[in-house]
Amino acid sequence: MGWGTIPDNHPLMVGMVGLQTAHRYGNANLLASDFVLGIGNRWANRHTGTTDVYTKGRKFVHVDIEPTQIGRVFMPDYGIVSDAGAALELFVQVARQWKAVGKLKDRADWLEQCRERKRTMLRKTDFDNVPIKPQRVYQEMNTLFDAGRDTCYVSTIGLSQIAAAQFLHVFKPRHWINCGQAGPLGWTVPAALGVCVADPKRKVVAISGDYDFQFMIEELAVGAQFRLPYLHVLVNNSYLGLIRQSQRGFNMDYCVQLAFENVNAPEVEGYGVDHVAVVEGLGCKALRVSKPEGIRPALVQAQELMQTYRVPVVVEVILERVTNISMGTEINNITEFEELAKEALADAPTAIALLD
Repeated sequence: MGWGTIPDNHPLMVGMVGLQTAHRYGNANLLASDFVLGIGNRWANRHTGTTDVYTKGRKFVHVDIEPTQIGRVFMPDYGIVSDAGAALELFVQVARQWKAVGKLKDRADWLEQCRERKRTMLRKTDFDNVPIKPQRVYQEMNTLFDAGRDTCYVSTIGLSQIAAAQFLHVFKPRHWINCGQAGPLGWTVPAALGVCVADPKRKVVAISGDYDFQFMIEELAVGAQFRLPYLHVLVNNSYLGLIRQSQRGFNMDYCVQLAFENVNAPEVEGYGVDHVAVVEGLGCKALRVSKPEGIRPALVQAQELMQTYRVPVVVEVILERVTNISMGTEINNITEFEELAKEALADAPTAIALLD
């Protein structure tokens, strides 16, 4: 929820930690640390993994306005019940006092170690595969949307949300809106519409997998009715991707496929639902992309259609059916299913490491 408070292009932004929505270097930096300060956060198990691994060799301070959150998952070395803003103001005040009298330690060497991990521990995004790999979609989104530093992303849950969080960039507070954890599918469309109403000037880009998108697709008609333009990137692998990947541990692939031969739309080539036809039937605009080089032009065209028609515009990207996204059960044991970046500019040209 705090993603963007420190912009992704800030030199002190050294990565997110976790089992799923995490950066390789973020986990490595935490594992190399000896002190962790948590402010207004939960130590949820999708973030920590087992607490033995997460806490070993480092001390913890936890600040939260809700006393029952402190020590709920593991007991910190020191707990502070406080409003986050009030605590931060005091911490900064004391740090400035220490700096004035020469008491504040120089952490430049530590920061350089963190940034070196950030530069070298990257996942590859520059894939030219057809069908398209999801990593390439987020690379193209970064290329187009990073320039303004003002894109607000809206997503729900699923493999698409996990991958998007690993590869996209956020530069302002509350510009990553993850609506619903471990529960409601389909909230992406109504949540994106809600952001458009709450802040009509905000540049809203939603991200959905195909099943999340189908879950409440009818709400697009509300966007057409009330003239609420936003861009919806639909990454379609015709699968319940996160469930499929989770079934791997049980040697299963059971009833999570969404593909079928659509007798009314042979052009979708076995991917099932003709999302373009449904979206247009609901009064909105839609584009379909099947090759990597078509992603960016479609995103540009979608923004033009938004301005012209003042309705939601969907860009459907046809992905390869199976892509396993990096995750694991411990922050020191994340499985990387795809090849990693060997050279940043060649393999991950829009990585955060290149921004700061």
